Amino acid sequence: MPMAKTRRDGLTDTWGRKNRILPDRVCPQCGATFHPLRSSSKYCSRRCAYANNGGKNRKAEVWWKNNRGYIEGRLWIDENTQIRVKQHRFVMEGMLGRPLKPTEDVHHLDGDKTNNAPENLELMDHGEHSRQTNFRRKYRKGYKLNLTPEQRKKWSLDAIATRIRANARALLSRIEGE
Repeated sequence: MPMAKTRRDGLTDTWGRKNRILPDRVCPQCGATFHPLRSSSKYCSRRCAYANNGGKNRKAEVWWKNNRGYIEGRLWIDENTQIRVKQHRFVMEGMLGRPLKPTEDVHHLDGDKTNNAPENLELMDHGEHSRQTNFRRKYRKGYKLNLTPEQRKKWSLDAIATRIRANARALLSRIEGE
């Protein structure tokens, strides 16, 4: 990018617009000319900053809230290996002293996904976790059937299979009788 033009009334970009406050700089690491975002900007990119100081300003862990409401982060486990974890699973693995199995879920007892205190977490099998979570869920009208025990018995899979077999036998006897 060409250098900004200097005018009496301030800096302009290469097209002459007056939208520049800081002049272009040269990166001390790679020698590229760049437009600084703030007056303290010294390098053109993070790569150049890390290369210049050996990555000493690299954070050991970084946490954020993901779009599903869980705390998620990146951790450096050694000099060159970085992993991405959800904080509640990471805390539970630390409590157990072993990695979690794919069939295991971590349940938040108070329902707050951001409260990852050890006393708020409980380890569950995936099926049990789904059962507990869905039991508390508010369904819209028509999703949850309010059946009596007799109706449940009538509409169970065994009862339906028995009726199908009986209908099939009746149909076969009718065909054989003709």
